[in-house]
Amino acid sequence: MKENHGELREALKVAIEIEKSKAPPDVEEHDRGHGRLEIRKYWWVKAEEDMREYLEREFGWPDVRWYGKVRRERTLLFQGKCSSEEVIVIYGGGRGLNPTPRELSRWVRGHWEIENSGFWVLDVTYNEDRNNARKIGRPLHAIRCAAINVIRLQGFRYIPDGRRAASARPDRGLAWLYNC
Repeated sequence: MKENHGELREALKVAIEIEKSKAPPDVEEHDRGHGRLEIRKYWWVKAEEDMREYLEREFGWPDVRWYGKVRRERTLLFQGKCSSEEVIVIYGGGRGLNPTPRELSRWVRGHWEIENSGFWVLDVTYNEDRNNARKIGRPLHAIRCAAINVIRLQGFRYIPDGRRAASARPDRGLAWLYNC
């Protein structure tokens, strides 16, 4: 849940603290790679009927089934720097599905992978979060996504490198489009 849901985040934070203040995490994951150690701890709370009604009535979030807190602790192994971050997450919908806390945690991790590989690139590369052009926002977003896909198809690991290569030789960029 992003920062623009301040009141909702605070309400869920309080509810999680009431339910899970002394409890160990429901799921704990350890990953080592890319020069860092990351520990993720998940605390999940099943949304009871009164909480579901409250979240729908007050915040417009229908069908919330679970909500929770994720604490990510990262250590950069070669620098010894540590950081910690807590986020609030919500799971809703999925009628008939009764996921376990481990499944919920896996889904959250999958969501972050999409966020990091797609939307983060759009924001950093094209500064998309600051785009105020509402009338042309969607078509411009589609063009940017297509440009990123063309750059990836050319084998560039980093999108800015591909943009620089295309800018240096405009004929190269046109050839890339022609060969897609």
